[in-house]
Amino acid sequence: MQLRQASQARQASGQPRGAATPAAAAAPRARASGSGHTAPAPPGAAAARPPAALAPRRPAGRPAVAACAAAVEPAAPAAPAAAAAAAPRDVAFGFACPICLTTEFTVPASAPYGRACRCGRCGREFGSPSSSSSSSAYLDLTLTSGAPPAVYKQAMWQGTELFRQPLISFVYERGWRQGFARAGFPGPEREFEMAMDYLAPARGGVLVDASCGTGLFSRLFARSGAFAGVVALDFSESMLAQAAQYFRDDPALARSTPIVAVRADVGRLPFATGSVDAIHAGAAIHCWPNPQAAMAEISRVLRPGGVLVASTFLTPLAPLGELIGDATVRPLSQAFNPFGERTSNTFRYWEEAELVDLCAGVGLADYRRSRSRMFIMFSATKPGGQAEV
Repeated sequence: MQLRQASQARQASGQPRGAATPAAAAAPRARASGSGHTAPAPPGAAAARPPAALAPRRPAGRPAVAACAAAVEPAAPAAPAAAAAAAPRDVAFGFACPICLTTEFTVPASAPYGRACRCGRCGREFGSPSSSSSSSAYLDLTLTSGAPPAVYKQAMWQGTELFRQPLISFVYERGWRQGFARAGFPGPEREFEMAMDYLAPARGGVLVDASCGTGLFSRLFARSGAFAGVVALDFSESMLAQAAQYFRDDPALARSTPIVAVRADVGRLPFATGSVDAIHAGAAIHCWPNPQAAMAEISRVLRPGGVLVASTFLTPLAPLGELIGDATVRPLSQAFNPFGERTSNTFRYWEEAELVDLCAGVGLADYRRSRSRMFIMFSATKPGGQAEV
């Protein structure tokens, strides 16, 4: 995932990937060398590049992207001198049409909401939530954004619907999340430290906090200053509204890494292929309707060397399995798992071997994990390169 200077994003044209544009031809970009470092740009192109930490790492040949139009009159362009001295927060996040996944959008971090992201290829407009009361809370990049079906109603998994309830969003950080300690979760602060260790190769890049809920870890990642930007992504409107409230109430975030809240489906991530530096999914995968499809999407959007870090619940017999072997207790785990595949459509408890299978099945390598009682945090990497920051 890339961050672009906002002034550059406002000048970009709206073209799907693969179509040559004058802008793309006029502004060549540096290519990534085989060592994972960035080779010098061609002569004359250096002046057009933003500072390295915010520079886009768009593959060669990818054209300019569409800048999402604001719902209000755009501000006058900044003077050249002011643009050169722009603060690090004057950048833009890159997204893609959730239908075709080819038309790309840029959204300025300074004013990401109440904007319209138009895809000419699909004839659709995304961005603004259907409820005006939440129009300043998040960017909506779900399939139904801007075009709710008149008759068709998609059947939702119970686990998905549970977390769309405002009551759950309200109590999540007011007692619900603290209850995870009974299963062996060490607590948000320690989990954040563990995640940061796994995410070390992606520092300086953009982090997507998938299934972010109320933004508990999104805030920690943003305040750390270790990343160029943080995308707080969830499907639940009420979770994102609560996250936005926490963002507003946290004065440290006004001076921290840019953060943008996005409503999206983890099974249809609105990012270009190979564009995301790192993905964190804390206490999330057990709630996903189709974990295999979601993991395939994560693998698709991660760039070579990109990192996934996730945590979840293991089966109640996992502590015994750690002592005598998970394979030994597997028959009992499958028979008595209260949230097993055959007994629940709300949550799912996991065997570690299943998580290994999921990662390997979608092409993620270098599986590592930390495990205690029913808690597990694991990481995996997209092959093909070292993390480029």
